[in-house]
Amino acid sequence: RRPSGRLEVIQLMEAMDSMLEKAGVDKMIRVTGPSQLHNALELMKAEQNIYNIVFHELIRQVSVDCMERGQLLSKLRQRYVGLLERLPELMKALYKKMMAQQLVNKHITEELLYFKESVGRLTSELYEVWEHDCKVTKEAKKTQGELAAAVQEAETNANLLEEYRELCELHRRQLEEEVLLLAQERDVWISAAYGLAQKIVDRNQLTLVRRLHVSEKTLTNVLKHFAVLLASKDTGDLADLQEETEQFQERLGHLGAEIERSEESTRGKLQIVCSSLDKRLQSFHSISNLLCYLLTVTSLQPTGGPTFGGMVSLLLFFQMLEEDLEQYGGEVHLRKMKSLRSAAILQKHWTELGQTVLDRHRDFAEALPPQHAAVEEINKRACELYRQYNIRISGNN
Repeated sequence: RRPSGRLEVIQLMEAMDSMLEKAGVDKMIRVTGPSQLHNALELMKAEQNIYNIVFHELIRQVSVDCMERGQLLSKLRQRYVGLLERLPELMKALYKKMMAQQLVNKHITEELLYFKESVGRLTSELYEVWEHDCKVTKEAKKTQGELAAAVQEAETNANLLEEYRELCELHRRQLEEEVLLLAQERDVWISAAYGLAQKIVDRNQLTLVRRLHVSEKTLTNVLKHFAVLLASKDTGDLADLQEETEQFQERLGHLGAEIERSEESTRGKLQIVCSSLDKRLQSFHSISNLLCYLLTVTSLQPTGGPTFGGMVSLLLFFQMLEEDLEQYGGEVHLRKMKSLRSAAILQKHWTELGQTVLDRHRDFAEALPPQHAAVEEINKRACELYRQYNIRISGNN
């Protein structure tokens, strides 16, 4: 190809100016974007494209005259393009850092404002605490003064009480000494009277008085012995009496619980039978139902249903009642009667034992103690209880 001339260079310059004018580089036309930085980057990119086109054409024109000069210029253009391509990335990174720094500054500003408000609030609270502390301090000082006065008064009262105690202790010791002296004088007078009486008895040979004195001592010793023996006997009898009453209570309690369970079972069965019979009577209220019932009984075909019916129902009723009647006869009845008789024997024994203990403590008029009437009342109530239990066991109630 022929070498480039001046005309091509002028045309290239005019084309570059035209493209730059269209791109709005000189007029700084804003390109739409999210921010001003993005607008500038878009404009730089458009301008760089124009420069690349112009450089490419210029390198071609130079390479016509000198290949090496064109290669150097092309290499220089590539280096320059690489440098310009790194600038937007650096600017974006710098912009991101700047925005992050702005966010951090904003957050720090908000934290500082919150800290300032917190400091103000804490200052007001601290002032309130200080006022409350001053008030409490004044009250504490006042209370301390009152407490000191109370302590001083208590010490005064304690000293006065100690003096009274010492005075009472001194008076008590004096009284004890006086009582001791009186006891010693009493013993002296007793010994003197006893010695004088012995001398009078020996001198006048009063044998009757001497015998009475010896008999008195002997009688006193015998009475003491019998009192100890009676107390020991009463203690043993009362222990046996308590044990037998506990056994009586336990046996009678077991028997009563068994009777209650039996009666409860009987009551439940009777309620079932009565309710079933009531339902049957209600179902046979009309004549047609009665005829159906007679036909059913004649053909021995039991009617099914939720209630007892026909001969099967009657047989079940009879079987239930027979099972219930077995409780009032046979082995069950004998076992209950045996338990009742053993309880009666035990009650009779401890009643006799109690009467024996009471007989030992008659007064001088040979009258029994008031507890004897209570024992009789207990015996009467026990007999009535036996009678009621006997009726309930036999089923006559």
